[in-house]
Amino acid sequence: MILEQLLEPGLMFFDPSKRFFWGSLLASLLLIILVSGSRRGEHLRILFSPRIWFHRSSLADMKIIGINTLFRLLVFPGSFVTTVGIAAAISLLLTKIAGGKPQLGWSPFWVTALYSVVIFLADDFARFFFHYLQHRWRWLWCFHQVHHSALVMTPLTLMRTHPVDILWARIRNSITYGLVTGVFFFLFGSAVSGWDIIGAEALGFLFNLAGSNLRHSQVWIHFGPLEKIFISPAAHQIHHSRDVAHFDKNFGVCLALWDLMWKTHVNPRHVTDPVRFGLDGSPLSDERQSIVTLYVQPFRDLKAKRHAPSNVIGENPG
Repeated sequence: MILEQLLEPGLMFFDPSKRFFWGSLLASLLLIILVSGSRRGEHLRILFSPRIWFHRSSLADMKIIGINTLFRLLVFPGSFVTTVGIAAAISLLLTKIAGGKPQLGWSPFWVTALYSVVIFLADDFARFFFHYLQHRWRWLWCFHQVHHSALVMTPLTLMRTHPVDILWARIRNSITYGLVTGVFFFLFGSAVSGWDIIGAEALGFLFNLAGSNLRHSQVWIHFGPLEKIFISPAAHQIHHSRDVAHFDKNFGVCLALWDLMWKTHVNPRHVTDPVRFGLDGSPLSDERQSIVTLYVQPFRDLKAKRHAPSNVIGENPG
């Protein structure tokens, strides 16, 4: 178990449920080849550019991945808020309120179909809304800003996260999956399951195949008319932009629906200037990319009650 946790970053390459699964990485490469047109060569050079991969910011990403692996093992190896526990509590509570479980008699196919769609939508909204709060509330932003401090972007930048952010993400996932699964346990019994593809949640797996590894990259690919439905790599790169016009935009993960509803959507088809990354005026985006600063500065900012100099909604967030 300990060895597996230590090897987790490398094992993701073989795990279909992870974004770094080899099939998802290959799909991102194929997307470049298929949709880049005349910019194909440029996009491939950017994706494999030594200048980007050996930039101090990218090297900091790699160090953070290694350090966070130890944090997961030593500081919070287990989840104290479990999906199963929440699901069981919700199912029991609903049973007591209703005086028993309903007998709906749905076929397994339709139960699985409904659960797969509902869990996908619930998870996508939960990720969007918590991401929105991370920019809205100072005490969340202080730690989330580490992710936005990257000066260049590679697929590994996805894992440029502060350990406190990792803990919040675990809690968010457990609550989201626990609530939905608990309701389905109550309605349909404990045999609820979702669609899967080679052991991974089907809809999430398909999203990972749709260029998800290019979201944290400098390869500018948008989805054309589908931008109002899905979040493309270019749409997420706008979220990381230093341009004040892009602050607090495109919070979504898979669907653009939530950003459109919250009026935080920016269509990358309308962006013509190159996107620059990082946080203006923040020691976290200093060219030296000190690992100590990346881990300690959020606590300093939290203690000083200082507002971040970048993407926080309004002048006095949270």
